[in-house]
Amino acid sequence: MQGITKNDLIIRIGGEGGEGVISVGDFITQACAHAGLDVYTFKTFPAEIKGGYAMYQVRASTERLYNQGDTFDVLCAFNGEAYNMNRASLKPGTAIVYDSPGDFDPEIPPGVYAYPIPMSHTAKEMHNPRAKNMVAMGAMSVLFNIPVESLREVITAKFARKGEDVVKGNLDAFERGRELAKALDKTDPWTLGTPKGKQDVIVMSGNNAIGLGALIAGLDFFSAYPITPATEVAIYVAKHLPKRGGTLIQAEDEIASISQVLGASYAGKKAMTSTSGPGLSLMSEMLGMAFMSELPCVVVDVQRGGPSTGLPTKHEQSDLFLAIHGGHGDSGRIVLSVESIQDCINLTVVAFNLAEKYQCPVLLLSDGSLAFSTQNVPYPNPDDYHVVDRKRWDGKGEYHRYALTEDGISPMADPGTPGGAHIATGLEHN
Repeated sequence: MQGITKNDLIIRIGGEGGEGVISVGDFITQACAHAGLDVYTFKTFPAEIKGGYAMYQVRASTERLYNQGDTFDVLCAFNGEAYNMNRASLKPGTAIVYDSPGDFDPEIPPGVYAYPIPMSHTAKEMHNPRAKNMVAMGAMSVLFNIPVESLREVITAKFARKGEDVVKGNLDAFERGRELAKALDKTDPWTLGTPKGKQDVIVMSGNNAIGLGALIAGLDFFSAYPITPATEVAIYVAKHLPKRGGTLIQAEDEIASISQVLGASYAGKKAMTSTSGPGLSLMSEMLGMAFMSELPCVVVDVQRGGPSTGLPTKHEQSDLFLAIHGGHGDSGRIVLSVESIQDCINLTVVAFNLAEKYQCPVLLLSDGSLAFSTQNVPYPNPDDYHVVDRKRWDGKGEYHRYALTEDGISPMADPGTPGGAHIATGLEHN
C-alpha cells in the first residue's frame, strides 16, 4: 500500500530497561530534528538500573509542536510487558511493530496493523545481541519513512568514540532491520511527512535547557546533591561551567548545597542549586536565611512523585505550597514555573535577573516529565537576552549593607571591598 503522508506522527517504543529503548528514542528524535522536522518527546523509565518497563514517545511533525501527544500512532513493543502496558491504546488505525518470535504472541485487535520483526533473533544471529534496538529502528525507518540518512549519521556520531567495529556492528544491525521491513507488505496508511528543510535548532531536554539558561544568565557557582530527576541539570552545568571559569561542587547533602550557594552569593557570585521535593524540604531553613540576609540565589525544583522517597522516576506537580510557604516565619521568595523546553531557557534567565535585582531567593519549578522531555528549539543567541547584575556599593560614604534606599534595594559589597566589611545575618536588621 502506498503510504499517506501524515504530517504529525507519534511513535511509542516500549521494552525492558537496559534493552536500548531510550537510545532508540533519542536516535529517532535527533534524526528527525536534524532533517528539519519538529520533535517533542516524553520518556519514562524504572528506578532500577536494569529491568522494569521503559518507554519513549517521539512525536515528529512538519508543523510546530507544543506537546508530546496523549496516545500513539505506532507502538514498537520490545517485549510482552510493553505490549500489555499499551494494549488498551491499540485502536483501529494504529500500528504495532513487535519482536517475533519473542516472549509473547500478541492478539492483534481488529483494525490494527501488525508488523512482526525478529529483533532479538536477528541480533543474536549477528552475534550482537545488544543491537536488538538497532534492528527495530531500521525496520521502523522503512515502514514509516523516518529520515534514514539522518539516522545513519546520528548512529555513527554516537558510537564513533567506541571504535569502527562498534559503529559497523550497529549500522549492520540497522540495515538488517531495514531489509526485514522491506520484505513485509505495508498495510497501514501512514508515512512521516517530508521535512521542509534543515533549521538552525538545538534538541534539548528540560534539564539541559535550565542549565543552558543559567549559563546565559552568568552563573558563577553551582552546588548540588544528586537526586532524580534533577541530576541532569548538574551534569550539564558540570560539563560547561568550567569553560567560563565557574565552579561546581557536589555537596554531601542538600543542606550543604544550599549553604554553599548562599556563601558564594555572599562572595559576590551568581549561584544556584537544583534538587527535587525531598531536597527542597531540607533546604527550607536556609531559604529563610537567604531571605533574611537578602542573598540572591536560584533554586531549581524538578518535582517528582511523593511523599518521602515516593516515585523518583515519575513526575508530579505537588511542591507548589512547599515552594511558596516552606519555612518558618514570613520568609518571602519569588516562585516561577516553566511550561516548555524554550521556557526552561528563558525563565531561568528571568529567575537570575529577579534574584539579583531584588536580592532574594527565587525558586524555579519544573517536573520530571518536562525534565526528561526533549524538543527542538531555535539555537539561542546569548546576546538576545537581557542580563541583570546585583546593585553594588559605589564606595562613597559609610557603607550600610541594609540601608533604606529610594528604590528599596540596598547595595551589596563583595568581601574585600575597602570599607565594605559587613555581616550577613539571619537575625532581624534595620
